[in-house]
Amino acid sequence: MNAGVIGTLLHQLPYQFPGLHVLSTIAFTTDLVLYVVFSAIYILHFVVFRRQAYQELVDNVMDLLLFPCWSIAFMTLVSFVTLTVSEAPWGGHAFTVVACVMWWIAATWSVGMLFFVFSNLIHQHTILDRQLPTLIIIPAVGVATLAAVGGVFSSFAHSVSPGLAVPVIVMSMCALGVGIFLGMILYTYLLHQLLAKGWPAPPMTATLFILVGPMGQSAAALQLLGSAASTHSQFRGYDRGVFLTEAAAGSLQVTCIFLALLMTGLGAVFLGFAIIAMFHRILNGELTWAPTWNAIIFPTGTLTTATLLLGTELDSAFFKVVTVVQVIFLILVFFVNAAYTLQKIYRGELLFVKEDPRLNPAGLAEKPKVT
Repeated sequence: MNAGVIGTLLHQLPYQFPGLHVLSTIAFTTDLVLYVVFSAIYILHFVVFRRQAYQELVDNVMDLLLFPCWSIAFMTLVSFVTLTVSEAPWGGHAFTVVACVMWWIAATWSVGMLFFVFSNLIHQHTILDRQLPTLIIIPAVGVATLAAVGGVFSSFAHSVSPGLAVPVIVMSMCALGVGIFLGMILYTYLLHQLLAKGWPAPPMTATLFILVGPMGQSAAALQLLGSAASTHSQFRGYDRGVFLTEAAAGSLQVTCIFLALLMTGLGAVFLGFAIIAMFHRILNGELTWAPTWNAIIFPTGTLTTATLLLGTELDSAFFKVVTVVQVIFLILVFFVNAAYTLQKIYRGELLFVKEDPRLNPAGLAEKPKVT
Protein backbone atom coordinates (compact mmCIF):
# COMPACT_ATOMS: atom_id res chain seq x y z
CA MET A 1 0.00 0.00 0.00
CA ASN A 2 3.03 2.27 0.36
CA ALA A 3 3.64 2.11 -3.39
CA GLY A 4 -0.06 2.84 -3.92
CA VAL A 5 -0.08 6.07 -1.91
CA ILE A 6 3.10 7.22 -3.68
CA GLY A 7 1.45 6.45 -7.03
CA THR A 8 -1.59 8.54 -6.07
CA LEU A 9 0.57 11.48 -4.98
CA LEU A 10 2.68 11.39 -8.16
CA HIS A 11 -0.50 11.31 -10.27
CA GLN A 12 -1.97 14.38 -8.52
CA LEU A 13 1.25 16.30 -7.79
CA PRO A 14 0.74 20.07 -8.32
CA TYR A 15 3.96 20.42 -10.34
CA GLN A 16 3.77 17.96 -13.23
CA PHE A 17 6.42 17.13 -15.81
CA PRO A 18 6.53 14.69 -18.75
CA GLY A 19 6.83 11.15 -17.52
CA LEU A 20 5.42 11.74 -14.04
CA HIS A 21 2.21 9.86 -14.88
CA VAL A 22 4.37 7.01 -16.17
CA LEU A 23 6.17 6.90 -12.82
CA SER A 24 2.79 6.96 -11.11
CA THR A 25 1.62 4.00 -13.19
CA ILE A 26 4.83 2.10 -12.33
CA ALA A 27 4.19 2.73 -8.62
CA PHE A 28 0.58 1.57 -8.95
CA THR A 29 1.66 -1.53 -10.88
CA THR A 30 4.21 -2.34 -8.17
CA ASP A 31 1.43 -1.97 -5.61
CA LEU A 32 -0.81 -4.32 -7.60
CA VAL A 33 1.86 -7.00 -8.04
CA LEU A 34 2.85 -6.93 -4.36
CA TYR A 35 -0.78 -7.03 -3.30
CA VAL A 36 -1.62 -10.03 -5.47
CA VAL A 37 1.51 -11.98 -4.47
CA PHE A 38 1.23 -11.45 -0.72
CA SER A 39 -2.55 -11.85 -0.69
CA ALA A 40 -2.11 -15.23 -2.38
CA ILE A 41 0.51 -16.23 0.22
CA TYR A 42 -1.71 -15.06 3.08
CA ILE A 43 -4.77 -16.88 1.76
CA LEU A 44 -2.68 -20.02 1.24
CA HIS A 45 -1.51 -19.71 4.85
CA PHE A 46 -5.14 -19.88 6.03
CA VAL A 47 -6.02 -22.65 3.59
CA VAL A 48 -3.16 -24.85 4.83
CA PHE A 49 -3.33 -24.17 8.56
CA ARG A 50 -7.01 -23.13 8.84
CA ARG A 51 -8.12 -23.08 12.47
CA GLN A 52 -4.57 -22.84 13.77
CA ALA A 53 -3.80 -19.85 11.53
CA TYR A 54 -6.96 -18.09 12.70
CA GLN A 55 -6.16 -18.76 16.34
CA GLU A 56 -2.63 -17.42 15.92
CA LEU A 57 -4.08 -14.26 14.37
CA VAL A 58 -6.57 -13.49 17.14
CA ASP A 59 -4.15 -14.50 19.91
CA ASN A 60 -1.46 -12.03 18.82
CA VAL A 61 -2.35 -8.38 19.40
CA MET A 62 0.15 -7.02 16.86
CA ASP A 63 -0.97 -9.39 14.10
CA LEU A 64 -4.60 -8.60 14.85
CA LEU A 65 -4.06 -4.83 14.68
CA LEU A 66 -2.12 -5.12 11.41
CA PHE A 67 -4.87 -7.25 9.83
CA PRO A 68 -6.85 -4.20 8.50
CA CYS A 69 -3.80 -3.24 6.40
CA TRP A 70 -5.00 -5.89 3.94
CA SER A 71 -8.19 -3.94 3.23
CA ILE A 72 -6.34 -0.60 3.24
CA ALA A 73 -3.99 -1.94 0.55
CA PHE A 74 -7.02 -3.02 -1.49
CA MET A 75 -8.34 0.55 -1.33
CA THR A 76 -5.17 1.87 -2.96
CA LEU A 77 -6.07 -0.36 -5.91
CA VAL A 78 -9.50 1.30 -6.05
CA SER A 79 -7.67 4.62 -6.44
CA PHE A 80 -5.50 3.02 -9.15
CA VAL A 81 -8.54 1.92 -11.16
CA THR A 82 -10.19 5.32 -10.67
CA LEU A 83 -7.27 7.61 -11.50
CA THR A 84 -5.39 5.59 -14.09
CA VAL A 85 -7.39 2.73 -15.59
CA SER A 86 -10.75 4.51 -16.01
CA GLU A 87 -8.99 7.45 -17.70
CA ALA A 88 -6.89 5.27 -20.02
CA PRO A 89 -7.83 5.23 -23.75
CA TRP A 90 -8.87 1.60 -23.39
CA GLY A 91 -10.62 2.18 -20.05
CA GLY A 92 -13.64 4.44 -19.84
CA HIS A 93 -16.93 4.20 -17.99
CA ALA A 94 -16.83 0.41 -17.68
CA PHE A 95 -13.88 0.72 -15.30
CA THR A 96 -15.71 3.47 -13.40
CA VAL A 97 -18.34 0.84 -12.64
CA VAL A 98 -15.57 -1.62 -11.69
CA ALA A 99 -14.09 0.98 -9.32
CA CYS A 100 -17.53 1.57 -7.79
CA VAL A 101 -18.02 -2.14 -7.15
CA MET A 102 -14.51 -2.37 -5.68
CA TRP A 103 -15.27 0.57 -3.38
CA TRP A 104 -18.42 -1.05 -1.99
CA ILE A 105 -16.48 -4.27 -1.44
CA ALA A 106 -13.84 -2.21 0.40
CA ALA A 107 -16.59 -0.55 2.47
CA THR A 108 -17.93 -3.89 3.64
CA TRP A 109 -14.42 -5.18 4.23
CA SER A 110 -13.03 -2.22 6.19
CA VAL A 111 -16.09 -1.85 8.44
CA GLY A 112 -16.05 -5.61 9.01
CA MET A 113 -12.36 -5.38 9.92
CA LEU A 114 -13.13 -2.64 12.44
CA PHE A 115 -15.69 -4.79 14.24
CA PHE A 116 -13.56 -7.94 13.96
CA VAL A 117 -10.44 -6.36 15.44
CA PHE A 118 -12.06 -4.51 18.33
CA SER A 119 -14.47 -7.30 19.24
CA ASN A 120 -11.54 -9.74 19.47
CA LEU A 121 -9.49 -7.26 21.50
CA ILE A 122 -12.38 -6.81 23.92
CA HIS A 123 -13.16 -10.53 24.11
CA GLN A 124 -9.67 -12.05 24.28
CA HIS A 125 -7.17 -9.45 25.48
CA THR A 126 -6.72 -7.23 28.49
CA ILE A 127 -4.40 -4.33 27.67
CA LEU A 128 -3.42 -1.72 30.24
CA ASP A 129 -3.67 1.87 29.02
CA ARG A 130 0.11 2.33 29.34
CA GLN A 131 0.72 -0.77 27.21
CA LEU A 132 -1.64 0.17 24.39
CA PRO A 133 0.28 -0.32 21.10
CA THR A 134 0.37 2.51 18.57
CA LEU A 135 -1.04 0.06 16.03
CA ILE A 136 -4.40 0.27 17.83
CA ILE A 137 -5.19 3.25 15.62
CA ILE A 138 -4.90 1.33 12.32
CA PRO A 139 -8.60 0.28 12.16
CA ALA A 140 -9.57 3.96 12.46
CA VAL A 141 -7.13 4.81 9.65
CA GLY A 142 -8.71 2.07 7.55
CA VAL A 143 -12.20 3.55 7.82
CA ALA A 144 -10.88 7.07 7.15
CA THR A 145 -9.09 5.69 4.08
CA LEU A 146 -12.43 4.34 2.86
CA ALA A 147 -13.81 7.88 3.03
CA ALA A 148 -10.81 9.36 1.19
CA VAL A 149 -10.97 6.78 -1.60
CA GLY A 150 -14.71 7.41 -1.85
CA GLY A 151 -13.88 11.07 -2.45
CA VAL A 152 -11.31 10.12 -5.10
CA PHE A 153 -13.86 7.96 -6.89
CA SER A 154 -16.63 10.58 -6.72
CA SER A 155 -14.34 13.33 -8.00
CA PHE A 156 -12.08 11.71 -10.59
CA ALA A 157 -13.67 8.54 -11.99
CA HIS A 158 -14.32 8.76 -15.73
CA SER A 159 -17.84 10.10 -16.45
CA VAL A 160 -19.08 9.10 -13.00
CA SER A 161 -22.80 9.82 -12.64
CA PRO A 162 -24.45 11.37 -9.56
CA GLY A 163 -26.37 8.12 -9.16
CA LEU A 164 -23.10 6.26 -8.59
CA ALA A 165 -21.23 9.05 -6.80
CA VAL A 166 -23.70 10.40 -4.23
CA PRO A 167 -24.35 7.12 -2.35
CA VAL A 168 -20.57 6.72 -2.14
CA ILE A 169 -20.25 10.29 -0.81
CA VAL A 170 -22.91 9.72 1.87
CA MET A 171 -21.41 6.42 3.00
CA SER A 172 -17.94 8.01 2.97
CA MET A 173 -19.13 10.77 5.29
CA CYS A 174 -20.46 8.16 7.73
CA ALA A 175 -17.11 6.35 7.56
CA LEU A 176 -15.31 9.65 8.04
CA GLY A 177 -17.21 10.26 11.27
CA VAL A 178 -16.00 6.89 12.57
CA GLY A 179 -12.42 7.61 11.52
CA ILE A 180 -12.32 11.08 13.09
CA PHE A 181 -14.01 10.41 16.40
CA LEU A 182 -12.57 6.95 17.01
CA GLY A 183 -9.15 8.35 16.15
CA MET A 184 -9.60 11.22 18.63
CA ILE A 185 -10.63 8.81 21.40
CA LEU A 186 -7.58 6.62 20.80
CA TYR A 187 -5.28 9.65 20.59
CA THR A 188 -5.98 10.44 24.25
CA TYR A 189 -4.77 6.99 25.34
CA LEU A 190 -1.71 7.01 23.08
CA LEU A 191 -0.63 10.52 24.09
CA HIS A 192 -1.09 9.53 27.74
CA GLN A 193 1.14 6.52 27.10
CA LEU A 194 3.87 8.71 25.58
CA LEU A 195 3.75 11.06 28.56
CA ALA A 196 3.78 8.17 31.03
CA LYS A 197 6.41 5.93 29.41
CA GLY A 198 8.39 8.09 26.99
CA TRP A 199 9.37 7.22 23.43
CA PRO A 200 8.85 3.64 22.22
CA ALA A 201 11.82 1.25 22.09
CA PRO A 202 14.27 1.99 19.23
CA PRO A 203 12.92 -0.71 16.85
CA MET A 204 9.37 0.61 17.39
CA THR A 205 10.10 4.35 17.19
CA ALA A 206 9.00 4.56 13.55
CA THR A 207 5.50 3.41 14.54
CA LEU A 208 4.90 6.93 15.91
CA PHE A 209 4.30 8.00 12.31
CA ILE A 210 1.08 5.96 12.44
CA LEU A 211 -0.38 8.69 14.67
CA VAL A 212 -0.40 11.01 11.66
CA GLY A 213 -2.82 8.72 9.80
CA PRO A 214 -6.28 9.48 11.24
CA MET A 215 -5.94 13.26 10.98
CA GLY A 216 -4.11 13.26 7.65
CA GLN A 217 -6.54 10.86 6.01
CA SER A 218 -9.58 12.62 7.49
CA ALA A 219 -8.34 16.01 6.26
CA ALA A 220 -7.85 14.58 2.77
CA ALA A 221 -11.24 12.85 2.82
CA LEU A 222 -13.04 16.04 3.88
CA GLN A 223 -11.60 18.01 0.99
CA LEU A 224 -12.24 15.28 -1.57
CA LEU A 225 -15.85 14.79 -0.49
CA GLY A 226 -16.55 18.53 -0.37
CA SER A 227 -15.02 18.94 -3.83
CA ALA A 228 -17.03 16.02 -5.20
CA ALA A 229 -20.26 17.57 -3.91
CA SER A 230 -19.60 21.11 -5.13
CA THR A 231 -16.74 21.50 -7.64
CA HIS A 232 -17.61 18.28 -9.47
CA SER A 233 -21.36 19.04 -9.17
CA GLN A 234 -22.47 15.64 -7.88
CA PHE A 235 -25.09 17.16 -5.55
CA ARG A 236 -26.46 19.37 -8.33
CA GLY A 237 -27.04 16.34 -10.52
CA TYR A 238 -28.64 14.36 -7.67
CA ASP A 239 -30.78 17.16 -6.11
CA ARG A 240 -32.83 15.35 -3.47
CA GLY A 241 -33.92 16.30 0.03
CA VAL A 242 -32.38 19.21 1.92
CA PHE A 243 -28.74 18.16 2.11
CA LEU A 244 -28.09 16.58 -1.30
CA THR A 245 -28.65 19.80 -3.27
CA GLU A 246 -26.56 22.33 -5.14
CA ALA A 247 -27.45 25.01 -2.56
CA ALA A 248 -25.95 22.93 0.25
CA ALA A 249 -22.88 21.82 -1.70
CA GLY A 250 -21.04 25.16 -1.63
CA SER A 251 -21.41 25.58 2.14
CA LEU A 252 -20.41 21.95 2.65
CA GLN A 253 -17.19 22.40 0.69
CA VAL A 254 -16.18 25.51 2.65
CA THR A 255 -16.88 23.73 5.94
CA CYS A 256 -14.86 20.72 4.80
CA ILE A 257 -11.86 22.89 3.93
CA PHE A 258 -12.03 24.64 7.31
CA LEU A 259 -12.14 21.34 9.21
CA ALA A 260 -9.37 19.96 6.99
CA LEU A 261 -7.11 22.84 8.03
CA LEU A 262 -7.71 22.04 11.70
CA MET A 263 -6.94 18.35 11.19
CA THR A 264 -3.89 19.07 9.06
CA GLY A 265 -2.51 21.13 11.93
CA LEU A 266 -2.97 18.30 14.42
CA GLY A 267 -1.54 15.79 11.96
CA ALA A 268 1.52 18.01 11.52
CA VAL A 269 2.02 18.04 15.31
CA PHE A 270 2.09 14.24 15.45
CA LEU A 271 4.44 14.19 12.46
CA GLY A 272 6.70 16.55 14.39
CA PHE A 273 6.65 14.21 17.41
CA ALA A 274 7.64 11.27 15.21
CA ILE A 275 10.50 13.18 13.57
CA ILE A 276 11.79 14.40 16.96
CA ALA A 277 11.73 10.82 18.26
CA MET A 278 13.78 9.66 15.26
CA PHE A 279 16.33 12.46 15.81
CA HIS A 280 16.48 11.47 19.47
CA ARG A 281 17.48 7.95 18.39
CA ILE A 282 20.12 9.38 16.02
CA LEU A 283 21.67 11.55 18.74
CA ASN A 284 21.84 8.57 21.09
CA GLY A 285 23.27 6.25 18.44
CA GLU A 286 20.20 4.01 18.68
CA LEU A 287 18.75 4.43 15.19
CA THR A 288 18.70 1.17 13.26
CA TRP A 289 16.50 0.03 10.39
CA ALA A 290 13.62 -2.28 11.28
CA PRO A 291 10.57 -3.48 9.33
CA THR A 292 8.56 -0.93 11.34
CA TRP A 293 10.04 1.74 9.05
CA ASN A 294 7.37 0.70 6.56
CA ALA A 295 4.95 2.46 8.92
CA ILE A 296 6.45 5.82 7.92
CA ILE A 297 5.17 6.04 4.35
CA PHE A 298 1.41 5.50 4.32
CA PRO A 299 0.51 7.65 7.38
CA THR A 300 2.78 10.48 6.24
CA GLY A 301 1.33 10.06 2.75
CA THR A 302 -2.14 10.81 4.11
CA LEU A 303 -0.94 14.16 5.45
CA THR A 304 0.83 14.80 2.14
CA THR A 305 -2.47 14.19 0.34
CA ALA A 306 -4.14 16.70 2.65
CA THR A 307 -1.51 19.39 1.94
CA LEU A 308 -1.69 18.61 -1.79
CA LEU A 309 -5.44 19.25 -1.78
CA LEU A 310 -5.06 22.38 0.37
CA GLY A 311 -2.57 23.69 -2.16
CA THR A 312 -5.24 23.33 -4.84
CA GLU A 313 -8.24 24.52 -2.81
CA LEU A 314 -6.43 27.57 -1.37
CA ASP A 315 -4.21 28.14 -4.44
CA SER A 316 -1.33 28.19 -1.97
CA ALA A 317 2.28 27.97 -3.13
CA PHE A 318 3.28 27.12 0.46
CA PHE A 319 1.17 23.96 0.62
CA LYS A 320 2.27 22.96 -2.88
CA VAL A 321 5.97 23.22 -1.99
CA VAL A 322 5.41 21.38 1.31
CA THR A 323 3.69 18.62 -0.67
CA VAL A 324 6.63 18.23 -3.05
CA VAL A 325 9.11 18.09 -0.14
CA GLN A 326 7.03 15.39 1.56
CA VAL A 327 6.72 13.35 -1.64
CA ILE A 328 10.51 13.40 -2.13
CA PHE A 329 10.94 12.29 1.50
CA LEU A 330 8.45 9.43 1.04
CA ILE A 331 10.16 8.21 -2.14
CA LEU A 332 13.56 8.21 -0.40
CA VAL A 333 12.16 6.24 2.55
CA PHE A 334 10.50 3.81 0.13
CA PHE A 335 13.82 3.01 -1.56
CA VAL A 336 15.65 2.76 1.78
CA ASN A 337 13.01 0.29 2.98
CA ALA A 338 13.22 -1.66 -0.28
CA ALA A 339 17.02 -1.89 -0.08
CA TYR A 340 17.08 -3.09 3.53
CA THR A 341 14.19 -5.49 2.93
CA LEU A 342 15.91 -7.12 -0.06
CA GLN A 343 19.17 -7.30 1.89
CA LYS A 344 17.50 -9.06 4.82
CA ILE A 345 15.63 -11.43 2.52
CA TYR A 346 18.95 -12.30 0.84
CA ARG A 347 20.47 -13.01 4.27
CA GLY A 348 17.48 -15.13 5.25
CA GLU A 349 16.43 -12.75 8.02
CA LEU A 350 13.02 -11.92 6.52
CA LEU A 351 10.26 -14.13 5.01
CA PHE A 352 12.19 -17.33 5.76
CA VAL A 353 10.99 -19.43 8.70
CA LYS A 354 13.98 -21.10 10.36
CA GLU A 355 11.99 -22.85 13.08
CA ASP A 356 8.26 -23.44 12.64
CA PRO A 357 6.46 -24.02 15.97
CA ARG A 358 3.65 -25.76 14.07
CA LEU A 359 6.02 -28.67 13.52
CA ASN A 360 6.58 -28.91 17.27
CA PRO A 361 3.18 -29.17 18.98
CA ALA A 362 4.75 -29.22 22.44
CA GLY A 363 6.67 -26.02 21.74
CA LEU A 364 3.53 -24.40 20.37
CA ALA A 365 1.60 -25.32 23.49
CA GLU A 366 4.28 -23.70 25.65
CA LYS A 367 4.33 -20.47 23.63
CA PRO A 368 2.87 -17.71 25.80
CA LYS A 369 -0.16 -15.83 24.59
CA VAL A 370 0.77 -12.33 23.46
CA THR A 371 -1.38 -9.64 24.99
